Formats: sequence, C-alpha cells, structure tokens
Amino acid sequence: MTKPDFNLLSVFLTVYELRSITTAAESLNMTQPGVSTALKRLKKQIGVELFVREGRGISPTHAAVQLANDIRPALEQMSRALLHINHFTPQTERTFNVLVNEVALQLLHPKVEKSLLFEKCRIQFNPVPRTESRLLEMLSLQKADLAIDVGKVNGQSFQTLPLFNEELRLICAKSHPRIDDKISATQYYAEKHITLRLRRSNLFAADYFTKENLSERIISAECESLSSMMALVGESECVGMTGHLFAEKYAKLHDLKVLESPFTGENIVHQLIWHKRNQHSPANLWLRNALCELIKDSAV
Repeated sequence: MTKPDFNLLSVFLTVYELRSITTAAESLNMTQPGVSTALKRLKKQIGVELFVREGRGISPTHAAVQLANDIRPALEQMSRALLHINHFTPQTERTFNVLVNEVALQLLHPKVEKSLLFEKCRIQFNPVPRTESRLLEMLSLQKADLAIDVGKVNGQSFQTLPLFNEELRLICAKSHPRIDDKISATQYYAEKHITLRLRRSNLFAADYFTKENLSERIISAECESLSSMMALVGESECVGMTGHLFAEKYAKLHDLKVLESPFTGENIVHQLIWHKRNQHSPANLWLRNALCELIKDSAV
C-alpha cells in the first residue's frame, strides 16, 4: 500500500466530521471536485471504501470510522504544533465571532463593553442558529470562534465547558387573579401557558429543564425569545417558565412575579462550545479564559 500523505488524510477527516463534501470543500477552501478527487486517491491508496451514499448525503463505512479514530489524535497534535508557531497577544487587533443565546448576550455584552481585556480584541456577538447541525457547522467552518448555549452537544469534534448556571423559575403577572406567592402543579396545569421553544432541542424550556415528564398544557402562544415571552406573560393571565437570571432582571419592567417552579428542576447550564482544533489555540484559549474571568467577577 502506498503511504497516504497528510493532505489526503486531512481532507478525509474534514469530510468525515462534516458528513458533506460540499461543506468540507467550503471549510478547506477547495472545490467540490478537488475534495472528491482527494477521497478517490485515498481510497485507491488504502484499498477500502470510505463513504457510501445515504439519501442526499454520505455516511462513513466501518473502515472510515476506524481510520478517523486512529488518525484524529495525530492530526490534532500536528495542528497544535503549528498553532504554537503563531504567537497571539491580546494587544493585537482582532475580532472574535461568538454565537450566543439570549441570556448569555444580556449577561456578557455589557461586561465585554466595559472590560479592559477587550480594548484591542473585540467580540462580535451573533445569535446561535436554530439547529445544532448549523451551530456545529459554523464552528467547523471557522465562521465562529466560540458558541455559548444550553443543551447537550452531539459531536466528537467539539469541546464544552460550563460557563454559568441558572435555576428554573415560573413567571406570572403581579396582578394574576389566581396565583399568589406559590403555585402547585395542579394550578400550573389549570393555567394557560406562554412557551419558549429551545432553538436546538425543539422542546419547550419547561419540558427540557424539569426532571418530571410534564403533561400536555393549554398553549396560548409560543415565542422564540425570552423578551417576547415575558412581555406577553406580564400583559395576560398566562404563565411561563424561564431561568432566574432573565426573570429577575426584567420582572420589574414587565410587572411580573417570579416564583419557585412547582416541579423539580435541572440546572440550566450555559456552556462554552468550541471545535477541538482550537483546544490549544492561543487566541481561542485566551478568549475562553477571558469570558470565564468576566463571569467569575460577577455575582452569577
């Protein structure tokens, strides 16, 4: 067998991780025919099929899975060695692209704007995509340096780190005629609900962050943002569920009560998400540490 070169293995691993020749070509700054040719050359050299067609996409064979697992550590080590050659200093002018959910944006943006850490290095915050596949694709294609969101991440090529936690709270209008300072599960189900569907899990926040399996509720409205949900709850007799940071920050603005949830809640963990290729990148490591320091210095 001819010894395969580094470039072919790098192309293979990118296609393997992205499951798409089109997306891999974009990530590698190559043409689609160029990527296809590289895969054919590698297939010829090692003598095994690497990918098979599956619907509109491709799926790795068992041999491809084994090859990816074997070569990934070596390629990552080589990438780390190259990264260390590129010196990074926070005094260098640079803009980081960070994908964030609504809570993280409200918490971090004011701190970043006031922080001396970001005098030269800037952060441009953008909303997290609606789907996990798009979020991971943006990190893979280096269209984003980092993401901050809730929920599990499915993908061997990504690392996560908890940044801050929230506790689940129920909100209702202060003038609500049937709810005082506590609410039972029975009362909860009797009320109409303003819900928030989590972007990446396609579940309502209340369902995702409670240990119990919640029964069907009367949904009055479904929102895409916490701000909209809180505004609607404050102007109606409906109830909603959200994390305590956002609820307490905007309760006065929307004339809301913030109550303990009638259910056993899971911690809402907002986590940093990045591609493993950036695990030891001096710039990405500095960015992660800087954001962690900003959170540590606040009373979250």
